[in-house]
Amino acid sequence: MSAARLFARSPQPLYLQAAAVFRGHIQTGVWRPGRQIPPLDALAARYGIARSTVRQALGLLEADGLIRRSRGSGTFVEDTLPETPTLLIPKNWAETVALSRQLGTVALHESSAQQPLPDDLGIPCDFARDGRFQYLRRLHTAAAGPFCFSEVYLESALFRKHRAEIRASTVAPVLDRHYRARLSHARQVLNVIEAGAASAQALRIPVSAPVAELRRYVCIDARVVYFARLEFPFHKVRMEFDLLR
Repeated sequence: MSAARLFARSPQPLYLQAAAVFRGHIQTGVWRPGRQIPPLDALAARYGIARSTVRQALGLLEADGLIRRSRGSGTFVEDTLPETPTLLIPKNWAETVALSRQLGTVALHESSAQQPLPDDLGIPCDFARDGRFQYLRRLHTAAAGPFCFSEVYLESALFRKHRAEIRASTVAPVLDRHYRARLSHARQVLNVIEAGAASAQALRIPVSAPVAELRRYVCIDARVVYFARLEFPFHKVRMEFDLLR
C-alpha cells in the first residue's frame, strides 16, 4: 500500500501522521543518531505529501529534540536522543497505590457533591452504585510533565471526610490509608482510545492522539465508592507481565 493511501485511512492531520512515521524511523534506527536524513523534496515525493507538510512534521521532531536543522547543511538526527520516561500501568491494587503516590495533582474542575455515577461505567459492575458522588476532573503530573488526565467520582461522604487529603493527592492512596481492610472489590479495564479535546489540552498532545484509557471502580462492603476514568499518553506508559504466573 502506498504511503498516500495509508495516510488517507486516518482522520489525523497529515503532518501528525508524517511526524509519527519519521519518529518511528528514528526509534527503529532507520535514521541513525548523527546522520543526515533525506532532504525535504525527497521526503515529500516518497510519502506523496506537500513540502509544507513535511516541514510541519519535522518541526514537531525538532521540538522534541530528535533532529536539528541547519540552513545550507540539511537536517540531522541529534547525536544524543532524549529519553522518554515511562511509568508502569498498574495491574493490581498495590501497584495502583504505588503509581498514584508518584504523581502530582492539579485540579481542573470540581462539581457539586450530589451527582450519580454515569449510567454506563464502561466496565462490568454488579455492585450497588446508587450513592451520591463528588465529581473531580484533574491533571496528574510526573517529573517529565503532564502524565494523566482523570475524571473521578468519589462517594460524597468520603470526600467530605477526607477533603484536604484528596485535594492534595490522588484518591487511591487515601482509600488505601483509611479503608484498606474494608475494600471488598476493585476492578480495572484498559482500552486504547483517541484523546478528546479536554484531555488533549491538559496532556499537551494532539486531539485524537492514542491514549491508554483506564476505567476502574472500588467498593467498600460491596458498594461502589470510587469510579475513575483515566487517560495516559500512550508513549509515556508501558506494561510488564510475568508470562509464567
